Amino acid sequence: MFTPVIIIVSVLFVITLLLTIADKLLVSYGECRVSIKKEDEEKEFTVQGGGSLLSALISNGVSISAPCGGRGSCGYCKVQMSSGGGEMLPTEELFISKEEEKLGTRLACQVKVKEDLQLYIPDLITSVKSMVKAGAIDTKLKWKFLPTDRPEMVPESKKHKKLPKEDRIVVEDIVEKFRDMRGNLMPVLQAVNEHYKYLPEPVLRAISKEMEVPLSELFRIATFYNAFSLKPRGKYIISICTGTACHVKGAADILESFKEKLGVNPGETTSDLEFTLEAVRCIGCCGLAPVLTVNDEVHGLMTTKKVAELIDMYKGK
Repeated sequence: MFTPVIIIVSVLFVITLLLTIADKLLVSYGECRVSIKKEDEEKEFTVQGGGSLLSALISNGVSISAPCGGRGSCGYCKVQMSSGGGEMLPTEELFISKEEEKLGTRLACQVKVKEDLQLYIPDLITSVKSMVKAGAIDTKLKWKFLPTDRPEMVPESKKHKKLPKEDRIVVEDIVEKFRDMRGNLMPVLQAVNEHYKYLPEPVLRAISKEMEVPLSELFRIATFYNAFSLKPRGKYIISICTGTACHVKGAADILESFKEKLGVNPGETTSDLEFTLEAVRCIGCCGLAPVLTVNDEVHGLMTTKKVAELIDMYKGK
């Protein structure tokens, strides 16, 4: 019954793979001009066609939010295309509202530079408001601030814990490493997030004091970017691709198998802090679909039968 469907899917997959290879190796788009307007600046530069718009912007000094590293899983790299850019991809639809679609809004990480482009980059607040309206961002995650001017009113269990000496040393070393770097706040938070697997509140308070940055500013950044977490995460972060190619090849069944084996839903962490389960839009390895990553390690051509084996392998480490 399913044989014809499997054959058709396999043929389409092979065709897509061949077209992708041909596009990479045989097609040359030459030099393309990219014209940009932002709130307070205009810029124009020429790039070699064939790469992503996000890469072209970053390499030419254009500041644009991309906390997911161009994987199409955060939606913050929004731009409004005045001309060029091609058709919207399925991996963009989750993050684009109907109103934005009318304005030509796209994700810079999904747009390929094949021709001259003209675009407008909206400010970050505008992007966030549109994502909230489209239901593509969790607005329930908030920090609660406790009064510190009257400590007698705060229960002992909720008073701010003193940062242990070893953690103070970690914070001081990280801050010192990036102290002289321009725009050093993000690298500091990224390093802390990588070290602890999340951003502990006492550590954020120590960073605030060490860098002389308002604590509210750190919380604002921590709750804004999907790359950061305010809750403890597992030693191994399993990110299952649910993009188009992976979905067709059975990503949903693989995700269900992980949920069953680990006993957690996407976005949750096992009680032993070993594994965090995530579902992401695309990780750019369609040729290996269905694919997932465990931290920075890629595992392609996954099946439900390999799920238990993969879990056991990382538990053994």
